Amino acid sequence: MTPESIFLSEPVILFIRLLIAHLAGDFVLQKKSWIVSRSAQKWRSGYLYANAAIVALLSWGLSGYPSQWLIPLLIFVVHAVIDTLKSYAPDKPVVFALDQAGHLLATVFVTWLYVQWENTPVTAPVLYNNLTLWTYTASYLMVMWPMGIVISLMTRKWQADSEQIAGLPDAGKYIGMLERILILTFIFAGEFSAIGFLVAAKSVLRFGDIRESGNRKNTEYILIGTMLSFTAAILTGILAKWLLNLPVV
Repeated sequence: MTPESIFLSEPVILFIRLLIAHLAGDFVLQKKSWIVSRSAQKWRSGYLYANAAIVALLSWGLSGYPSQWLIPLLIFVVHAVIDTLKSYAPDKPVVFALDQAGHLLATVFVTWLYVQWENTPVTAPVLYNNLTLWTYTASYLMVMWPMGIVISLMTRKWQADSEQIAGLPDAGKYIGMLERILILTFIFAGEFSAIGFLVAAKSVLRFGDIRESGNRKNTEYILIGTMLSFTAAILTGILAKWLLNLPVV
């Protein structure tokens, strides 16, 4: 292994760990009531700072540098500022995209700061430099939560026209989550033919409902959501497989 490959792999794994901290703090541990409070009270909402503190603490724990506290403090401030700005913006897909782009750029910047400021080896390198572990973790977190929100935002404008018959609460959310988990698992296992089987199985299950309802708008709405879900999971799997081919320290 060349010194250059070692230099490149450590920041990549660090970035993935910090990205996991953001995904877990913003999408898994943040309650919907916190978002409502932030939208209503803006910078005065205590939940805004609670969420920023959770992300900062997760970033500190996952950084691998427990003695470094200045950078997690910066993460707290930057995260709170970005979320405060978002609270004043309308609830639109472009705002969500800009918000996440801001957090992503902040994560890149923080990774660079760690590389510049830290001259000590990472704690427990066998754990923290495990590219496979962190890539798998980030991939599953991505397809389970953020992608569901992105798909919902992208299809929102067609939801009212789809004339859907009421079903189980949040059933569509969990169906989409499970299908993306399965697709990602099939890609990691190298079972690409199983993805085609999953597409066929879902089509058969949906065919009866679509034929009986005779609602073309609902059919197209379901098809768009399904294709977005499948595409997002497949692209995540491809990116993850590419990352797993990077040299590991």
